[in-house]
Amino acid sequence: MPSQRGKVMENFKLLKTSVLVALLASSLPLSVSAEDLEAVKSKCGMCHGADGNSPNSSIPSIAGMTKEFFTHTLDAYQNNGRPSDLMKPYVHNLSVEEIDKLADFYANQTFKPVKQEFDPARVKRGEALHNKYCEKCHENAGRITENNYGFLAGQWMPYLRQAIQDYLDKKRRVAPMMVTKIEKLKEEAGKEGIEDVLHYYASIKFE
Repeated sequence: MPSQRGKVMENFKLLKTSVLVALLASSLPLSVSAEDLEAVKSKCGMCHGADGNSPNSSIPSIAGMTKEFFTHTLDAYQNNGRPSDLMKPYVHNLSVEEIDKLADFYANQTFKPVKQEFDPARVKRGEALHNKYCEKCHENAGRITENNYGFLAGQWMPYLRQAIQDYLDKKRRVAPMMVTKIEKLKEEAGKEGIEDVLHYYASIKFE
């Protein structure tokens, strides 16, 4: 019969093996079933629209968003880089694979500029301010997303208005240069200048 010490060593080896197996299992990517992915997309679609084109003026359209920007955005929500009582419950438990597949899906959808009212008198002033403070990163009047930013042209004005305020209030984790540019825009033209830029974005059409 094994000694007491032998039993202890044997149990210890079994414990180590169990722990190792558990660690290896937890490090393996879990496969997301098509049904589970559709369920997640359905939840996203309740607010952002089935194809990522939002029907709600306070919620952004995410169709056509680059994969990199999408994953960066969800990481910010999961890790308190963006405050949102609405978003956090939906994204908190998403796995890396789920986020990756969602990013692929929305990157392959076509962004549809929102048809919304704008003041033509503000557009020219807004264009000049955009060219001075925003165009360097948000190219082609905010139509370009390859630089891993979201669409500005054709995006909902109420959403953009709130996003800019969040930047000014330091509620979003964002590149310091962006906040500096917005602050300088506000110093030069005030809140009316920011509003002019939003009307400019609302006026832009995609060819």
